[in-house]
Amino acid sequence: MPKTRIACWNVQKGQHLAAAADYLNAWRPDVWLAQEILPAHQALFELATAMRCYPASPTLNSPNDNAVFIREGGVFDVSAEYLHPSAPWHPPADLAVRSANTDSLSASNSISLISVHLCGFSASTRLQEADWCTTLAAPGQLAIIGGSWNSYPADEGPDSDLWKHLLSEDNPARDPSLYMGRTYAENCVRHTDDRPDRIMTDAGFIDVAQFAHQSLDRLHAISPTVGHQDKDRQGGRWRVDRVYISARLAPAILDVEIGEVQTVGNLSDHLPILITLDTEKTAALMRARPDTESAANAKAP
Repeated sequence: MPKTRIACWNVQKGQHLAAAADYLNAWRPDVWLAQEILPAHQALFELATAMRCYPASPTLNSPNDNAVFIREGGVFDVSAEYLHPSAPWHPPADLAVRSANTDSLSASNSISLISVHLCGFSASTRLQEADWCTTLAAPGQLAIIGGSWNSYPADEGPDSDLWKHLLSEDNPARDPSLYMGRTYAENCVRHTDDRPDRIMTDAGFIDVAQFAHQSLDRLHAISPTVGHQDKDRQGGRWRVDRVYISARLAPAILDVEIGEVQTVGNLSDHLPILITLDTEKTAALMRARPDTESAANAKAP
């Protein structure tokens, strides 16, 4: 069975670059949704991974960060690249791709491949960034959106008792900045910020890790992605990095893995998410029209 591999990984800018490239080469992704990619390191990763880098638009706020890497001659051909220089913080890297090797009679619809790194210090900015992602839920569109969300999945973040502990004067790792950055104010009370996740799922996107956990029995898929290097800095170990996929593409998901701490935990303060799709099923879902697919599903027993 031909397989399409998609990696999502914040490589921690400027750290252990050669080893990170070696790790990616060992897994050999077709797509890498990358964060914290400095402009000076794009060529290094292109050469080391034999993938082409499509960086996000540089801005005064963010001269670096997000990129989408595509394996040339692989399963996808890039059909369009979109830049977002007016984004409120780190602009997303945004590509439209089609299945490679399709003739005009079987031309596929495109998939948007998006790498994001939501604002770490402002919940209101994250809200705006997540709202933008929902534009990719328009009828007929397909998208895979992954990155560092700097917020929590619904009902998984720190509770009020943990926040109190993290803010205690007796806590040597006390960090009011983390508290302010990862919570939002409502009715004079601060709440753990899980709104970007709720926005994405309300828009119809699927958290691939949750899907793999619930539908494929991949218990490890919902492992934390941060906090393995410095638990105090993150207030614990949490699933801050996530990948969302259009619900129509969910039947193509074969596996979701989180990079093991013992193998890759020393290379970055974020662990990679490694997704495996059925290539043929993905191509078929890309070719299918939404109305045709809905009708077929309605007739299915």
